[in-house]
Amino acid sequence: MNWNKFSLFKLPNKHKRFEYTPRYYDERKEALEKKIKQYNTEAVAEDEVKMRREVNFRENVSDRWSNSEFRRKNKRANLRLLIILVAVLGVFYVLFTQIDFESLSQVGK
Repeated sequence: MNWNKFSLFKLPNKHKRFEYTPRYYDERKEALEKKIKQYNTEAVAEDEVKMRREVNFRENVSDRWSNSEFRRKNKRANLRLLIILVAVLGVFYVLFTQIDFESLSQVGK
């Protein structure tokens, strides 16, 4: 006997199907993707740090070279080097012009 005919509510004759498709979970792949993502973010951060360090270095060098005190010290050092070079050349000139090479060559004979 079919009780569907006598009921107040119409019930479906077929069972409802639940369509479940299982997904494959790869733990190693997920860990690898996580490491790659972390490395990429660290690489970007490291590149930003390097670029900032380079910009700071360039700013410091340009500040130093444009600094009048640095230029003054550099000029003093160059002047001091020139004075020492002239003094050494003067000493060699005096030594070679005052020494009588002919009298030295006769002493040895």
